[in-house]
Amino acid sequence: MAHRHDIIVEQGATLLLEVDCQDENGAPCDLTGCSAAAQVRVRHADPDPAAVFAAEVSPLFGRVTLTLSAEQTRELTKPYGVWDLRLNWPDAMVQRLVEGKVTVKPEVTR
Repeated sequence: MAHRHDIIVEQGATLLLEVDCQDENGAPCDLTGCSAAAQVRVRHADPDPAAVFAAEVSPLFGRVTLTLSAEQTRELTKPYGVWDLRLNWPDAMVQRLVEGKVTVKPEVTR
């Protein structure tokens, strides 16, 4: 079951999220061979994402680093949305690790 984590996006600023994957004992998961994918959509059913995160997996630390550039966050013009992060394991298993709501705070300085 995915963990819930709502995020606030500051429009026009770079967004960096670090997500740690831990086992039942609190130790970092071994993410060797995993890839990650994360997207923002205005609504779950929207056919196209509003933004696609760049995702970097640090296998031995059990960490996924997600980034949206300032240009990408500037393109988020709706004040709300949803997002999730999924891990693709080497054995073809897909796991939704995190999901949540997105709140976009509009920028003033342009």
